[in-house]
Amino acid sequence: MKKIGCFLCLITGCGLAQALVAEDRPPDWPCEQILVKEVPAAVVWAGPSIDGLGDAWEKDKAVKKLVEQFVSPYYDLDAADAVVADFSSKQDPSQKDHKLTLLFAGVLQTLNEERKKKLDGIIRYARGQAARANKLSGELDEMVQLQEDPSQAAQERLALMQKEMEIKQRMFDEREDFIQHLCTRPMVVEERLGVLARSIAYYLD
Repeated sequence: MKKIGCFLCLITGCGLAQALVAEDRPPDWPCEQILVKEVPAAVVWAGPSIDGLGDAWEKDKAVKKLVEQFVSPYYDLDAADAVVADFSSKQDPSQKDHKLTLLFAGVLQTLNEERKKKLDGIIRYARGQAARANKLSGELDEMVQLQEDPSQAAQERLALMQKEMEIKQRMFDEREDFIQHLCTRPMVVEERLGVLARSIAYYLD
C-alpha cells in the first residue's frame, strides 16, 4: 500500500484553495478566494502521471460507471472508500494502478468541467450585478438633478423614483449577498475532488 505524503494536507484540512496558484484576478471576479480556472492533477494526486490519458477512462465501462457515480453531488462520499476498495480488489495486479489512475483521471476531468461551469456562472452573475449597479448609479444622478428642479413635474418624478429606488436597492443588496453563496460552490467541488483523490490513491501499490 503506497504511503501518500504531505499532499494529503492539501485535500483535507488545509484545503485546495491554499495550494493553488492564483491567476491574474479579473476585474469581474467577486469572490474573496483566488481564481484558479482548473485544479491541476499534481495538487491532489501523488500517483502515476495522467498525462496522455485524455478520455481513455471513458472507454473503460467499469471506470466510467464509477466516475459518473462519484462526481454526482448527491453521492455520499463516505461510501467512496469501500467502493474503491472493492474495485481495486477485482483488478489484475499488473493493471490495478493503471485502472485506479484512469479512475482518478476521469474524476479530475469531470469535476474540473463542473467546477468551470460554476466559475463561469459566478462571473456572469457578477457582470450582471455590475450592470445593475451602473444603472442604479445613473438613476441616482438623475434624482440629484431632480432635487434641484422645483417644478411640480420634477418633484413628482423624484417621488416616484425614490419609491422605486427603495425596491431596486433592496433587490440589489439581496443579489449582492447571494454572491457569497455562489462563491462557495466551486469550493464544494474542490472538496469532493480532494476526498475522491485520497480514496483512490490509498489503494495504489
